[in-house]
Amino acid sequence: MGIKEFLGLSDDDVKKPLPIPTKWSKPFWDAAKQHKLVLKKCKKCGNIDHPPYLYCTNCGSEDHEWIEAKGKAKLYTYAINVYMVPFPFWDDMPYVVALVELDEGVTMTSNIVECDHDKLKKDMELEVIFDDVSPEITLPKWRPVKG
Repeated sequence: MGIKEFLGLSDDDVKKPLPIPTKWSKPFWDAAKQHKLVLKKCKKCGNIDHPPYLYCTNCGSEDHEWIEAKGKAKLYTYAINVYMVPFPFWDDMPYVVALVELDEGVTMTSNIVECDHDKLKKDMELEVIFDDVSPEITLPKWRPVKG
């Protein structure tokens, strides 16, 4: 008997929450489905926002463009979740939630994958990969640069 059955949980109880694209973030999620990482850049001042907002957080302009990111980042900080997480994430434990700093200067919260946890270190170089978690949503995740 698995833990789900032992606790009397249904499949609905253990569904992971997924992002809900908004009008201003939809291009980000559409690109992720194509395994592309894009960022919203202000045409007025050049500021890059992530997550994407309705307006530029630097100058307030709504005039923007989507640029393709290099897909490179450095590990800024992380936490390894080994217990006390919501039911939907039990099967993933232990897993890493991290803040990564992209070459373009913005930070992103995501997961570090394909890496032994004892090898994680601040400023390690990372590259984006894409996890097709549902037909509608693909999540950008990060792994150490192979080399």
